[in-house]
Amino acid sequence: MLITRDGDYQFFNVGTKAFHSYCVLYKDKAVLVDPGPLSERDAIEQNLTKDFIFAIDAIVLTHGHGDTAGNAEYFSMLFNCPVYCMKDSLEAVQHGIYRKPSKDHPYVKKAGSAGNVVFKLPAFLPFEGCPSAKPLTTSVITELLGKNVTLLMTPGHSADSISLRIGPVALIGDCAQYMKRVLAPVFVDDETQLANTWQTLLGLSCEYYLTSHGRAFSAEEWIGGKEEN
Repeated sequence: MLITRDGDYQFFNVGTKAFHSYCVLYKDKAVLVDPGPLSERDAIEQNLTKDFIFAIDAIVLTHGHGDTAGNAEYFSMLFNCPVYCMKDSLEAVQHGIYRKPSKDHPYVKKAGSAGNVVFKLPAFLPFEGCPSAKPLTTSVITELLGKNVTLLMTPGHSADSISLRIGPVALIGDCAQYMKRVLAPVFVDDETQLANTWQTLLGLSCEYYLTSHGRAFSAEEWIGGKEEN
């Protein structure tokens, strides 16, 4: 589904209600951002076809969790394209295993009895590894999506989380979610880092923040924090 256009860019949501994957079209290139978990694979593939996207030039991951990177190897093989992630994500993505937080993790403790749910989140379940994954750099993302893209370090949900800002659009992965209003992700690795990340992302004043969960939202909605009826 087309979300918006801006100059040479088109932004598509090719995900599902459970998880949003995005495809950014720039001139003659198509970049799939966060190909999602195994459970959404068939639906994402069908949605690409519905939007007449029959070729992918590269896959970019905002972080190395299983619900984000679970289909990286599959779509890489399907489209014969490279997979890129930050250096800190490489080990998890290549081997299909993201280290779970310990029982002593501050956020797990804060969750109390609900903390046990953290260990069962799709983010921390093993997934199909992508041994050929390569480091994402500024030069790589510029080559793929042009000079108007900015690669941002946005830790908090995880230490390796990044966001991409392209004109009025920011693809933010799991840095936030929109469930009637902007909320923190289900798991937060570092609350201080997440607070700084939110300040950075809000400072972009984007028209569209594209998140893995919940609908796209604007800077005004984020600042307002009003719940929908």
